Amino acid sequence: MANTHYLKQVVEPHVVGWLSRRAGILFHPALLAVGPRADGTEAHFAFDGVSADQRAAVLVSTSLTVKSGGTRKLHVDASILLQTPLDRRVMVFISEDVRRHFANTCDGLLPLSRIEMLVCDDLPDEMRRQIALIQAEAKAEVGDRGRIRKPGGRRR
Repeated sequence: MANTHYLKQVVEPHVVGWLSRRAGILFHPALLAVGPRADGTEAHFAFDGVSADQRAAVLVSTSLTVKSGGTRKLHVDASILLQTPLDRRVMVFISEDVRRHFANTCDGLLPLSRIEMLVCDDLPDEMRRQIALIQAEAKAEVGDRGRIRKPGGRRR
């Protein structure tokens, strides 16, 4: 199984730090209540970054793929951000192609205008190489034949 430890322990904190510097808000990983469950108890979700006042939260996408499974995961992330009572919601991508594909596919299905979608352009070359290796290993595990997929156009 592909070792995603590097993505969680190195890449995501780097991206959250980049956003903290850019936004002037210190973000730390944290659990936040996102809403009530069917039984009335609070459901919680682990965000990649949350401000000290818990009014802003960020989720990071380290995906380089524009396949349907990755898009579904981003759709769920956006839904969680929108469900959570926040003043500021941010999704940070490491690929402009992934951000654009997600926005084109899900705009109108979700009110994406309520989410800031940014692309971190500050990844060191060595980090990019490691991410590419992890992605290649993961693709091989699921039988990806290496076909290049292009971001699709806007939904009809």
